[in-house]
Amino acid sequence: MNSRELSWELLILDASPPVKDLSSLAVGDVDGDGKVEIVTAGNGALLWYRPDTFERGVICKGHHGDVGLTLEDLDGDGIMEVVEAELDNERKTWMITWFKPGRDLHKPWTRYTIDSSCTGDPHDLLFVDLDGDGEKELVANAAYTEVWGVFVYKRNRELTTPWRKYTIQTGFAEEGLAVADLDGDGRLEIVSGPDWYSCPPDGAFSGPWERKVFAPNFREMVRVVSADVTGNGRPDVIIVESEYPDGRMSWFENLLVEDPKKSWAEHEIDRGLYFAHSLGVGYNSDSGKVRVFLAEMAKGGWDAPYNWDARLIEYSTLDDGKSWQREVLYQGAGTHQAVEYDVDGDGTYEVVGKEWGQALKIPKVQIWKRHRIPSPLTRFRHRFLDRDKPYTGTDILATDVDGDGRLDVVCGAWWYKNPTWQRYDIPGIYQVVNAFDIDGDGRKEFLATKRSSTSSSDWYEGLSSKLCWLRPVNPEKGEWEEYPIGSGTGDWPHGTAIAPVLPGKKLALIVSYHSVNEGKSDFPEIFEIPENPKNHPWPKRVLAEILHGEEIVPCDIDGDGKIDLVAGSYWLENLGNGNFCPHLIVDDFKTARLRVTDVNGNGRPDVILGEEVLDFQNRITPFSRLAWFENPSNPRSGPWKMHVIDKIRCPHSLDVGDLDGDGQKEIVCGEHDPFKPYRSRCRLFIYKKAEPQGRAWFRYLVDDRFEHHDGTKIFEVSPGRSGIISHGWKDSRYLHLWEAY
Repeated sequence: MNSRELSWELLILDASPPVKDLSSLAVGDVDGDGKVEIVTAGNGALLWYRPDTFERGVICKGHHGDVGLTLEDLDGDGIMEVVEAELDNERKTWMITWFKPGRDLHKPWTRYTIDSSCTGDPHDLLFVDLDGDGEKELVANAAYTEVWGVFVYKRNRELTTPWRKYTIQTGFAEEGLAVADLDGDGRLEIVSGPDWYSCPPDGAFSGPWERKVFAPNFREMVRVVSADVTGNGRPDVIIVESEYPDGRMSWFENLLVEDPKKSWAEHEIDRGLYFAHSLGVGYNSDSGKVRVFLAEMAKGGWDAPYNWDARLIEYSTLDDGKSWQREVLYQGAGTHQAVEYDVDGDGTYEVVGKEWGQALKIPKVQIWKRHRIPSPLTRFRHRFLDRDKPYTGTDILATDVDGDGRLDVVCGAWWYKNPTWQRYDIPGIYQVVNAFDIDGDGRKEFLATKRSSTSSSDWYEGLSSKLCWLRPVNPEKGEWEEYPIGSGTGDWPHGTAIAPVLPGKKLALIVSYHSVNEGKSDFPEIFEIPENPKNHPWPKRVLAEILHGEEIVPCDIDGDGKIDLVAGSYWLENLGNGNFCPHLIVDDFKTARLRVTDVNGNGRPDVILGEEVLDFQNRITPFSRLAWFENPSNPRSGPWKMHVIDKIRCPHSLDVGDLDGDGQKEIVCGEHDPFKPYRSRCRLFIYKKAEPQGRAWFRYLVDDRFEHHDGTKIFEVSPGRSGIISHGWKDSRYLHLWEAY
């Protein structure tokens, strides 16, 4: 990754639109206010977004797309209408319709029909004046049907009635549309896929168009654009194979005047392109030469493998197409039908796109913007604190172990001294799960579990819920004082918290157990910490009869001055008498990790949850939700409103903190994939709010090599310098530090 790539920021405008997929996209001003809207559609709805204010809305529900979407001022009022492909589910017939809004985009739009019965799915739509009468016609191609073809629609005197339809061709499978006067005769030709069609001598609607092939070695599913690459005044054609993992891109030099028998000369630009379903062309403002924009999908159709390295690429030529320079604008996020557009009116173009998402159910709306100076959130340097950790740690934390004022790192049965990061054993225990000043001496002790008595050599069989706490004496020499606590009901602690939640603000230890995730009713438990914590066993009881086996976070949720507990999909109201009443935050959301923070700045603590979705039968990790839940004025009135930040693989590591020093907290999240050790391509992301309400988020990729489990904890490595520590479940030998620089 180079500095030029880092200067492009990815904004996730909507991580969870109300659709099964997003197939089409267009950008323009649809309400005449001089600002840009994004219109996108798929199976579920036709949607609009206003990036300037982060507003959004539904134009029409139903099955919309497949790629066929464009904006055009049909009625001459200076405002763009939305023209799109739509499926009539009752008749199982595709239509072409157009929509006009009123002054308020949130109110119902008026819908009109151009064609109520297309021969197939209108894959590409393009407006152009084919017959020279000053009025644009609609060119459309039909795809994925028994009757492929290219058609032209000409409006009637009454715009709102169905338009007249003319056939350019039927029977040839083609995707991609462009229109230009290729042969210089004053009439426009149509480029459709690897073919082009010449207008009849007596006019566009006088008879059949003649089909000719300009790219005989290209497959039928392509994107095409026309541009004068050579600078001789005639349009050439640029083409890329768009639905293949091994696509090629070439430009075809227009030689129709020089040599009509050999009228097109191919010049290859690139190959090995992965589902390059976005293609655009422009001219360099400095040189006046052609530049080409291309974007790859992360996952194409036909069960194609996922492309973790999907790219946005810009190609430019300074010598009229003899050679091309390639610049990777961004790598690591795929998109579909993306376009370059100056969204914010600052004179430079952004890239607007969306993930197709049908196969993985992760459609999202995206904007990429270039910045002169890379964000500090992209500037982290990785190092291994350990590459030979003896077995998996269930937790990782940063705490001052030796009392020197620096935060050290603790994982499993070891601690790592800052800044040398030398590893030291913590004798007698198996897993450290928390750190807290239990005895009130001003120095944190460790809460830990003992190794199971099983004789198995499998590290996992060593996990237990036999709890103890450790007081450091001389940790570098392995000297600790150990005191027993007692045993929990579940198999092993997967979440712990220590807080003054009992009457009189007495301390308690709260523990949730992993066995809940295996279908057992091992409810979370609360251990009362005695006045003298050396006394044991600590009294325990069930905290609440909720099926939660992950992280627990103390926080005053309802603002009554008592510390409540957040446990995944629930928050537990502290009744003040030692009892806790569960209230639902969200239904049907299996929580992995959580954090509590005021996301929208209204003074109430919101809850951020990472969702765990693992398919053990097929041994795959589907994409799942990273979301925050808005604390309502009455938090007991759940469920809370959900705002999806992103959809990634099992966000099982989560933290919040101010990493760039601007006073606002960012979210750090790591992916977990237990099925593919050392080759999972799991990613570590930082998310930053794009606007105060938390409706859209910038996403920064920190690393894409390592798996994370109960990791990605933020801490201060040294005064004023942030770091992120993490570890994995399968990548068990590794202990990571990403340090800001």
